[in-house]
Amino acid sequence: MKKDFNNSETRFDDGFWYATTLGNFIGLLVDAGNDPAVMFRVVEDSKPDEDGTFIRKMELTLLPNGKVVDSISNCKGIQKTLLVLIDRGIVK
Repeated sequence: MKKDFNNSETRFDDGFWYATTLGNFIGLLVDAGNDPAVMFRVVEDSKPDEDGTFIRKMELTLLPNGKVVDSISNCKGIQKTLLVLIDRGIVK
């Protein structure tokens, strides 16, 4: 099962699913550039198996600077570091 996508020409905006480690995914988010905030929610948890393991489906939105404050107005919670960055005018 060789389907490696680690090359500089891979685009992830084609609607297909891609599998990666969580660390690599976080690296992709960091490498994306000017997105100082992420908005997310849990959509669904599968039924746990006999070991208590389950699959969690989440949605996330990357928020570029300048769009953060307006975008998070409906959020139930906002992390304290992000609030400080907004209060100091670093994130807008």
